[in-house]
Amino acid sequence: MFPTKYACLVIAGAVLFCPRPRGHAAELPKSTSAFIESHCIDCHDVDSARAGFRLDLLTADFAAGNSAGQWKEVLDKINAGAMPPKKKPRPEAGETSAMTPWIAQQLEEVSKAAAAAGGRVPMRRMNRVEYANTVRDLFSLDENFARRVERELPADGKVGGFDRGSAGLFMDEGQLAQYMAVADLVLDEAVFNEPPKVQKLTYDGTAERYVHGLQTAYQDESGAYVETSVPKVIAGLKEPLGWIPQPNFDQYSSKDRRYVPHGPYDWALKNGGTEYLGPLRFYNVDWGKKGVTRDGWYRIRVQAGAFKGEDEEALKEVRLVSQFALGSPIETVRSVVVDAPIDQPKVYEFLMYLQMGPPGMNREWRLRWDFGERKEPCVADPAYWDMQWKQVTVGGDIARAKAEKKSPEEIEVKKKLLEETIAKATENRKTFEGPYWIWNPKLNIAKRPRLWIGQMEWEGPIVEWPPQGRKALFFAGEQREDEAYVREIFARFLPLAYRRPVTNDELDRIVTWTLKNKADAQLSFIKAVREGVKNVLCSPKFLYLGSEAMPLPITAKASPAAQSLDAWQFASRLSYLLWCSAPDTELYRLAAQNTLCNPAVLQAQVKRMLADPKAWEFVRNFAGQWLSVRNFDNGTPPNRDFYRFYDDALRDSSKREPLEFFHEVLKQDLPLANFLESDFVVVNERLAKHYGIDGVEGEDFRRVLAPADGRRGGILGMAGILTYLADGQRTLPVRRAAWVLDTLWNQPVPPPPPNVGDLPASKEKPRSVRARLDQHHTTESCGSCHVRVDPFGMALENYDATGMWRDRQNGEGLRGDKGSPALDVSGQLPDGREFKSVQEFKAALLGEQQTFIKGFTEKLLCYALGRPIGYADHLAVEQIMARAAPREYRLQEIIQATVASNYFQTQ
Repeated sequence: MFPTKYACLVIAGAVLFCPRPRGHAAELPKSTSAFIESHCIDCHDVDSARAGFRLDLLTADFAAGNSAGQWKEVLDKINAGAMPPKKKPRPEAGETSAMTPWIAQQLEEVSKAAAAAGGRVPMRRMNRVEYANTVRDLFSLDENFARRVERELPADGKVGGFDRGSAGLFMDEGQLAQYMAVADLVLDEAVFNEPPKVQKLTYDGTAERYVHGLQTAYQDESGAYVETSVPKVIAGLKEPLGWIPQPNFDQYSSKDRRYVPHGPYDWALKNGGTEYLGPLRFYNVDWGKKGVTRDGWYRIRVQAGAFKGEDEEALKEVRLVSQFALGSPIETVRSVVVDAPIDQPKVYEFLMYLQMGPPGMNREWRLRWDFGERKEPCVADPAYWDMQWKQVTVGGDIARAKAEKKSPEEIEVKKKLLEETIAKATENRKTFEGPYWIWNPKLNIAKRPRLWIGQMEWEGPIVEWPPQGRKALFFAGEQREDEAYVREIFARFLPLAYRRPVTNDELDRIVTWTLKNKADAQLSFIKAVREGVKNVLCSPKFLYLGSEAMPLPITAKASPAAQSLDAWQFASRLSYLLWCSAPDTELYRLAAQNTLCNPAVLQAQVKRMLADPKAWEFVRNFAGQWLSVRNFDNGTPPNRDFYRFYDDALRDSSKREPLEFFHEVLKQDLPLANFLESDFVVVNERLAKHYGIDGVEGEDFRRVLAPADGRRGGILGMAGILTYLADGQRTLPVRRAAWVLDTLWNQPVPPPPPNVGDLPASKEKPRSVRARLDQHHTTESCGSCHVRVDPFGMALENYDATGMWRDRQNGEGLRGDKGSPALDVSGQLPDGREFKSVQEFKAALLGEQQTFIKGFTEKLLCYALGRPIGYADHLAVEQIMARAAPREYRLQEIIQATVASNYFQTQ
């Protein structure tokens, strides 16, 4: 019999124990109820909820939810004399002494119970990242295909901020259908797919018709005008012509054209190719649409050479960029530096993983290059263009005047000006003699950079066939089709899928099912095995983590106390923590020897695993959720009309920086304090420019010294985080403050009262951010929280909505100039530490380092166990911190202490 206070659940051969519902919570002692009623409830009931704290909801059940943590806060406030507030009547000594021992006793009991119960890690299904990584390693799939598998599955729910909690990883009929569909995707496109047809395409830019056209015409022998966009034809013309639309400026609505001398071109045919001074005026749509026949790798070869330019026109390098499906979810961009001289070109190769995407999705492929701040070498002659463009600008003035509700008289004056402008522009189109294009007078054309492009080739998809996963399944080849071969196949495959040895009964069941299905459905041998593999991929023993224990006899007794994981369960728990995937051969070997839990062996394995490239998945998923990187795309991007310097390169680099920084701390095993303040940053060229750091070149991230001014270093000066915690136009100091408290101290800020959101954008005379935040302090219910919270956000106000440093307020129409409010970022932490700058703020946080270490440890333990961490777990948290303390709380030491803890090794 199982103990009566526990319910027993058997899933996939593993026995789980779940506390039974407690029913009605025990009543509070009379002395405690009386104390709360007399001294607390006025400020902490449903109507007031000062500081977001409600005592009317607390019960005597310290094991329920976060009850123990809330009671601990009550005890600390009373012992410190902070509550009741000084302006309220003070409780008698007898009242306090009657209440606090009871709270302390209950906290001690719940802590002991939690320690005795061990990790209490519930069985759960894989999240979508873990599933994608597991099938990747099971079938040797390409990493890019694995990420597609990840995207095909719906987003997972979160517990404690992470997608590893069983409460957020439910399994219902719809979810199972998704897993079955994705299993089909994996098997059909990456394991049991047919040999792909490889296409080879060539492109000669001199002979092709340019997609955009080159606005060129000529007169044939009969005197008729012929338009062309073929470079070879244009290059042979003695008198190339451009055209002017008649009678309207808009060439699409005009019925006729006037032809005038064309003028110069920013390209020329040379040495069998095309030399460009300006943009590449072609892109081959067909290659993207007909060239990509399935997801996979494609090789694009381009013959190219370059001249970087001279003097003021010189570029640091000439970079050729290959773009596919730009702006779509399947976008892929690669670039290469063209270092070959323009008269000695060579072939450059792009190897790109391209995806089909759903029907109708953009699949255009194009080449581009940076020819120098986007300055066009050829411009339309101002004698023609300025006159034509003026009618557009005057029309815009009229539209703005109407929107601003200007007087009818003022609008009428503008209308008359427009009539005059249109008349002059119309006459200009009739009389302008050309040439249409002239060399840009602002540029030194002879010294401009130039790029030469010759023949281009496209080949793909480039795949290995049969795929590695298929060859591993059919290890003896695909010629055998006997029943014994089916058993041999699954005898090898099933232990890898279940992440443990399998019993004869388990092997018999899948072999029998596969052979019966083959006969009933009249399947070929290959298809029958495919269906058997799909059956395994949809099994709870594959999908559920925690199911790796060897099946127990049905009569086996279980205990409600902490139970050590068996070797196979522990190998999987460790692997899914650090790699988000199944164990490798070495972990399986140690599990089979039952030596993985040996302290020395475990320590060596953790070190090995963190040095493996697969540890990037720990960075991507733990740090990606801890630092909110996964949510960056859900924020409001900066308004590029105002922040004109903000570009795609800065956006992408900002998203990568927190992960690269975390990876550096992990790889070098640095103290956790580096997340608060560090003497280095991990940046690429685009981010270095944003931060004002010289000497960083290229797209790759690398560690460099942080500026001596202390503005960067640690995570609080990272552009991606600061941009996410803004609204695209202005900073959101309260949101930033809440993020800092939750992320760094694991102290989530209570939700605001109903119908309270961010402060509205200022529509009156610009006020400082501090003056606007003071609105929060005008009511007692808001001020009780904001007086504690706001300093954590105000400290970061020197960073604008893009993470750029500022001394004066910008955004909301402010330019950060002398007319904008100066920033006052001073404040005080709850412990009384004061600061006047972000540098002093980070120093104050370092003074509270223990709070941060504790918060980080709780976050990591929550991620590792897949459940919330509360006060009842404080003994485990303190033990992890104590082990890591002698080595300055280094990141790897915190991880080592976590996996060595009783919590991580029990269920």
